[in-house]
Amino acid sequence: MKTRITLLFASITLLIIAGCQKDQQQAIPVNVQIQLAVDEEKVPFTVPYDKAEITLESNANSTKYTLKANANGQIQLSDMVPGIYSVNVSLKLTAAEYTALTGTNQEDDFFLNYALNNKSIFADENFTITLVPSETVGGFVIKQIYYAGSDTRSAATNRDNFIEIYNNTSEDLYADSLLLVTIYGKPNRSTDAYSLSNNQFDWSKSVGMIFSNGDPNEDFVYAKSIMRIPSDGTGKKHKVEPGKSIIVAATAVNHAGSYTDLNGKVITAGDPTLTVDLSGADFEVNMAEYLKRINAASSPLATDVDNLNVPNMDVIFIDQGRDWTFTPQTRESYAIVKLDASIQVENLPAFASPIERTVSTDTRRYPQLPTQYIIDAVEVETPVVADRLPRRLPQRFDAGAISVPGGPFSSQSVVRKTAKKVNGRRILLDTNNSTNDFGFLNRANSSKGESSFID
Repeated sequence: MKTRITLLFASITLLIIAGCQKDQQQAIPVNVQIQLAVDEEKVPFTVPYDKAEITLESNANSTKYTLKANANGQIQLSDMVPGIYSVNVSLKLTAAEYTALTGTNQEDDFFLNYALNNKSIFADENFTITLVPSETVGGFVIKQIYYAGSDTRSAATNRDNFIEIYNNTSEDLYADSLLLVTIYGKPNRSTDAYSLSNNQFDWSKSVGMIFSNGDPNEDFVYAKSIMRIPSDGTGKKHKVEPGKSIIVAATAVNHAGSYTDLNGKVITAGDPTLTVDLSGADFEVNMAEYLKRINAASSPLATDVDNLNVPNMDVIFIDQGRDWTFTPQTRESYAIVKLDASIQVENLPAFASPIERTVSTDTRRYPQLPTQYIIDAVEVETPVVADRLPRRLPQRFDAGAISVPGGPFSSQSVVRKTAKKVNGRRILLDTNNSTNDFGFLNRANSSKGESSFID
């Protein structure tokens, strides 16, 4: 017995020593050299890399390193604390700078971006970052996303969610048939044979995937939900003037007041200041018809009442649930999409997630949307760096991510910053890097007025 105890003590001692050695090794400062680069076929000009802004943020304690590159795109970082980092790079060229470099007329600013979560740096290292040109489409942009919801007892939980879509141009636009899409992606960071190097699903490995129409991971996204703004067939029913917006509500009622649910129960906000009045929303999502269509016995949640004064969105697809609400813990991605008239959204090909290796009629499939039709997209993540999930959006549509600092049920919303004002009309910042483009409101604001913007 004494021998066994002695051996056990020795083993524990060795483990403690090994653990201490590992901690000491990880605590040793490291030197990092980063080289910025571009794909010369996509960016055929000499890039002034000294205009790049680089941020490394520690997953462990949110420590940030803000760096600048030299003209050759080199970045030196000495005595860096080892760890796992998120990396974000943004490089802006004004329209005049772009024209001077390329000889090609450019009306809007040009952006190169890059983002990476969970970059391990535990030893001296040299690595290259290849910047990605933004996919500039223009027109409608996502102005505000209220996903966090409000207090679960004194307000509305996440029944008061909404998205605000803004006309960022100087011309009238029409919202008819615009799709509002949440993107499906991997719900964890596990490493497996069916994932990309960033741990996101490798959709090319989905059972039955079609390869003839493009790269499954870069040329498409996969929908968790698809909602469509209705149209009368003219394409000009829902006009949105320059500098104006529309709000799509989960449920278009006054959440700051009271209303009666489908079971006859009166729902009242204990603290009206924590939530919003959505009774004047432009559109709402009511699940009743969709649920009956997919299952005659199914019905929406009692709180999903139908405001007859607010037009309903066409519910095309939702992967699960009896109400259209957002995840208060974030980690979603949102896109507005306008398909070509020749494409029927109801008939999009759909695929099971790559980890589903036996696919039957009961297997959930996610509609495949071509990225060429994305007008704007925003990646939303948790403010806790260590808890972030693999990116769902290709980097050319959003190379960053945004979150509300208060977390779930905080009543906060993310809102796009103002780039400038022209004759009183706000032009919102759109660099395709939401880390730079967005801030937040301490209280979500559905007024569409001056108080719903930030500078």
